[in-house]
Amino acid sequence: MGEFKLLYALNLSKNAFTGEIPSSFGNMSALECLDLSQNKLSGYVPPQLGKLTFLSFLNLSNNQLVGRIPTSTQFSTFPKASFTGNKGLWGPPLTVDNKAGLSPPPTVNRRPPNSGHHHEVNWDLISFELGFTFGFGVAIGSLVLCKRWIKWYYRAMYSILLKIFPQLEERIGIHRRHVHINQRWWRR
Repeated sequence: MGEFKLLYALNLSKNAFTGEIPSSFGNMSALECLDLSQNKLSGYVPPQLGKLTFLSFLNLSNNQLVGRIPTSTQFSTFPKASFTGNKGLWGPPLTVDNKAGLSPPPTVNRRPPNSGHHHEVNWDLISFELGFTFGFGVAIGSLVLCKRWIKWYYRAMYSILLKIFPQLEERIGIHRRHVHINQRWWRR
């Protein structure tokens, strides 16, 4: 699921899923809405979910999640209802202290998870846009700037149209003289 980098909404609620929330969900960088409520998910809330900077809706309620809710600016914006129904879950925005004596989620490289913001550039998308713009510019620019290529383009399009629609030549009828004049002009 973490390979769906352009996915913006994911609703897997009420499916009786078990196991842990995959940390690869943190790779879905365009995700705006994540609903995993009313399943049987267990374990910690992956700190990688804090990397989802576009996430505006999160619902992890009514599961079997434990541990501290990851501390990130994104998670602090979600209401308490997003996390209720998980008896072992604690930390803001839930006001319940660590009454079960559970340890907080593990740290990454001896730093708290989600410390600092790292905005990754999606080079796949940028290279596609640059390639399209460059290719489109070369194709249109050459047709606009080179008179010989314009003539070739019109001749090629005319012959293709005649091959696809042979009745087109019959319909031209009256305009044939004009077409022949243009064909003589093209040969110059």
